[in-house]
Amino acid sequence: MGYGDRDKGPDTAILTLLFLVFSLLFISNSGALETSQTQYQVATSEVVPDAALLAFRFACCILVIVTLGWVALNPEGSSDFPLYFKEREVRPRDVVGPTRLAAFTMWHFALIGVSFAVSGAATWIHSSGGTVPEWILISSPILFSTSFASAILVTCVITFQIVPDNLAKGLPVDRLFTWYEIVMHNGNVALMGFSLLVNGMHVEWSFIAFPTVFGIAYVAWAAIYANFIEGVFIYEFMDYRKRGAPLIYLGLLSLQACFFVVVLALDRVAEWSTPAGVLLVIALTWRISMVREPSQG
Repeated sequence: MGYGDRDKGPDTAILTLLFLVFSLLFISNSGALETSQTQYQVATSEVVPDAALLAFRFACCILVIVTLGWVALNPEGSSDFPLYFKEREVRPRDVVGPTRLAAFTMWHFALIGVSFAVSGAATWIHSSGGTVPEWILISSPILFSTSFASAILVTCVITFQIVPDNLAKGLPVDRLFTWYEIVMHNGNVALMGFSLLVNGMHVEWSFIAFPTVFGIAYVAWAAIYANFIEGVFIYEFMDYRKRGAPLIYLGLLSLQACFFVVVLALDRVAEWSTPAGVLLVIALTWRISMVREPSQG
């Protein structure tokens, strides 16, 4: 999708701001930041012992740190094909260092790490006989549901948009199938799905606006990154000046909310029947994941 006679930046900005205002109004009136779940819901599991839950949550947190650390510190770096802001064209780029953490993939994976760290802290405090602070009881379910919705978005965009688009343009996609990319693009959904099955936390309707706010935060970052830091949009479709940008932004933010509904549905099914929840989580993960590099024909 190209550029029109007039840049759509102002239109995209107004739409995004309206989305943000409505999301914040919904959050402020929903009571999501005022009502906490119980310590047993957040810190324990009816499926596995507390020790196993604690080990799983902290192991996931360590996996996130190791993966993002490798991305940021690997001296070999990687190559990508961003859209250059001034030139308005896609060009190859070699990128090394912490700037590689600027992509939404890394943002959402970091959020997953924060989610597991906070919920893991709840389990550790509970196992030690302490009282879990209320802010942890409030934030843990919100962080979990936002992370899971974002993970589904990342995996779907990679599998169904970025990989096919790159193949259609004759661009290599091998960079998307390194071990750390597979962990962040596919392992993300698997980890969150397993966590949903063993969690005692409930996903509530009142959390639906948090994934969109997280998405809007990244939208703002992408604009700053393109204008003032690296001069590129890591994702070509994130250029807010393009002819269809307002609809693209509306679609992406709406998808965040839609994927939250998917997480909510999975949670309800798992509460009703653990075997049914397991089957649905496995089916979703299998359907949207892509762990092998497709041929470029």
